[in-house]
Amino acid sequence: MEIAGLVFGVAGLAGLFTSCLEAVNIVQTYQTFRTDSHTLKTRFKVAKTLFEQWGLRVGIEHGRLLPHHHSGLDDENTSIRVMELLHIIIKTICNENNMPLYRTRAGGCDGEQAYTGMPGSRRQKLSWAIRRKGMRAEEVEIFEKLVDQLDKLVPSRESMRLMDKPDPGRIDMFAQGMKLTKMNEACCLTDTRDQGYTADPGSDRRLPGTCNWILDRPMFQRWLEAEFLAGPKLLWVHGPAGFGKTILCAQIVQKLSRTPGTPVVEQPWPTIETPVAHFFFTSDLESRKDPYLALRSWISQIVSRHDNAFELVRQRRELNLEPAATRATRADIIAVFTQLLHTIPGCTFVADGLDECTYLDNSSASVKKFLHDVTNAVVGTHARVLFVSRDEPDIRQALILDAPKSFAECKIMPEDVRSDTAVFSRDIVNRKLPNKTDDVRLTLSETMTDRCQGQFLWLKIQEDSLRAGMNKKQLQRVIEDTPTGLSDLYDHNWTRITQLKEWEKKRAFALLRWTALALRPLTVSEITEAVLIVESEDLLLEDLPDAVDDHYINTEIVGLCGPLVEVRNDPSNPSAGQRTVHLSHFSVKQYLLHHLPMPHWIPPNSCLKTSHERFQNTVLAKACLQYISLRQVWNDALHNCLDSLGVSFRRYAATTWHQHVSSGLHNDSVTLRLCMRFLNRESPTWDSWRTLIDSEDPKIGDEDAETIPPGPLYYAVKMDLKDVAISLITEQNVNEISSLGRSPLSIACTKGFIEVVDFMVQNKVYIMVTDNAGRTPIYTASRDGDVDVVKLLLENGANATVTTNDGWTPVNAASSTMRYPSTDKTPLPIGKKKVSPYKVHFFNLMRKT
Repeated sequence: MEIAGLVFGVAGLAGLFTSCLEAVNIVQTYQTFRTDSHTLKTRFKVAKTLFEQWGLRVGIEHGRLLPHHHSGLDDENTSIRVMELLHIIIKTICNENNMPLYRTRAGGCDGEQAYTGMPGSRRQKLSWAIRRKGMRAEEVEIFEKLVDQLDKLVPSRESMRLMDKPDPGRIDMFAQGMKLTKMNEACCLTDTRDQGYTADPGSDRRLPGTCNWILDRPMFQRWLEAEFLAGPKLLWVHGPAGFGKTILCAQIVQKLSRTPGTPVVEQPWPTIETPVAHFFFTSDLESRKDPYLALRSWISQIVSRHDNAFELVRQRRELNLEPAATRATRADIIAVFTQLLHTIPGCTFVADGLDECTYLDNSSASVKKFLHDVTNAVVGTHARVLFVSRDEPDIRQALILDAPKSFAECKIMPEDVRSDTAVFSRDIVNRKLPNKTDDVRLTLSETMTDRCQGQFLWLKIQEDSLRAGMNKKQLQRVIEDTPTGLSDLYDHNWTRITQLKEWEKKRAFALLRWTALALRPLTVSEITEAVLIVESEDLLLEDLPDAVDDHYINTEIVGLCGPLVEVRNDPSNPSAGQRTVHLSHFSVKQYLLHHLPMPHWIPPNSCLKTSHERFQNTVLAKACLQYISLRQVWNDALHNCLDSLGVSFRRYAATTWHQHVSSGLHNDSVTLRLCMRFLNRESPTWDSWRTLIDSEDPKIGDEDAETIPPGPLYYAVKMDLKDVAISLITEQNVNEISSLGRSPLSIACTKGFIEVVDFMVQNKVYIMVTDNAGRTPIYTASRDGDVDVVKLLLENGANATVTTNDGWTPVNAASSTMRYPSTDKTPLPIGKKKVSPYKVHFFNLMRKT
């Protein structure tokens, strides 16, 4: 290597290190590790400190290479490898595509290039940083390993000869880093970070030799064939509740995703060489509210495995002109999905549990609309699509109306799963009755197989009634006396619950209510406190159990509500309090919604017009508000002991109460009164709650960034509580603003809440308030709101020519991310381009100001 080239290379390395360190520092500033991830946050800080120390020890300081630097950096091969490692750190930890490092000509030797770091305003840097929301654990681990590789490549603690060759694991580390970068790109567009719905929920519950019957069904065989004679292949496998559909779907996904050449233990399945993407809906997670999460997840999975798909998503992201736009719209997702189908022929897409979604019809996020968009997208492609669900009328209607000619359906019949239910019955009897003879166990398992009528759930529920101390006659009677239909079986167990002692019955109702309607599965510790709040509207320490252990779970949870509920272990945390409580099946929730009693404080006449789910959500909203209003649950001494009884329910209640309010009864006087009392600076727990909520907002930097926080009205609007916000406007300062410029009017404009904005204007709100980036309400309304809000602001004196700190005007914002009005979306031809009538109307409004 020539001397001039060597000097340039080493100098560029020093600049790259400094830029990399700057990026890592910004990640630490804006990256929000949850307060219960203290270990992860500490690991990141330690790795960053070691990274800084390495730079100083090898002779890099303030972006320059010191004269007496490490001799290893003078080696051409080593210098190149170090720069590769630094680039990987930027790509995996800092997401280079959102933080371009521009090279500029610097003073000194001709041709010398230096990295100038992250250009752009603080707003752009913040916009970049907040995109980093997920996969933190994997990124921290890779960051730690990359820092370790740097120290092995150029040892910093002593002056020693360069290693003969780098660590052989370095190449694998590069590949792992690039794979994570690709996933980051996909997740930024599809917003699938931390969703966790692609996990296989059934493979660990399937018994060997089961679920292979589907291979003999002609419809499934044709769906698997390599030839696409009639366009795309769409198959709908449906069956009654409890027929093991999710276990079957998990088996199909696992077998079709098997790598060619993998040893086959059971019956051989065909191998599909093209990508396979899957998604499992579940009623106890938020995925049930938006079927389009499946579409986002499918795209993310395909992108992570196929380079052409990755480039397609990257190009799509680059079309976003507005830096703050991090989540792709539904239209973007549908467009990308359609393009992927043509770019990568032969992809297979699987979705299970569509019938568990919240809205089957009459919603913009309904299953019917989702099926319409998917079936339209696959027309003219060679794609396979498999849907697995119950035979719901709305799903059937959508598929029959929109599906291509190659659509087929496969109905699961009792005789299809007869052999599988026989295997399951034998497994249950062998586990529960090991002391019985082979003949007795065989007789009992055959009786169970006959009576279950293909329902695996019936067998699972029956399991609890088999006790080893019973004789053959008693066991036979228990099995024969159990109702065969699931509805009758639920009636049987519900009757038992209603005959409990009064206090046990109330506790059982509360346990079932929280298990059925919580936004995620609650831990045993969480539900223990939640039940007490519903029962007594207080959390008295003497009412808490002496210990949360197996005895407590078996007697006070499963003993009261089994077999309608089950408690599952958390592999990452074996403690009893961290196990989670679930319904035994989605159909149990539907049963409970029509049987759980209504609270006495809900007006009887409202029962005629409102869904049962809204009533029960109102009960949960009230309980959450009462809980977070208790001073004792915000005790500083217990702040870092969130698993302890007395505070374990705090995070759930604090972060979800408003969602239960929104899902509950509209304008309920009891809930509104509790909201008004809590959303008040005089509330003794207000500051503690606000601090917790802001600590989880990635748009807010470190704790010292905002010296004056927003008022309660701001948070009411932010949490979509429009009725509460309108009530607060007349009672609180409508012009209250935080030191970062967060104001109620701006957040209302961002969300397009025309009624709230209008009422604020009537109450003398300052219409040109700006945040710390110089954004005015009309700017945010232009970017994120709708034309009615923009018009209202203009009519009340808003100035549309005021620019942000970046020099953007409301017109700039509108041209990059405009929503269409609900009335007319047809583009109008203007010149050679087609312009939406919404933009035309918007620009006309601007001309009048």
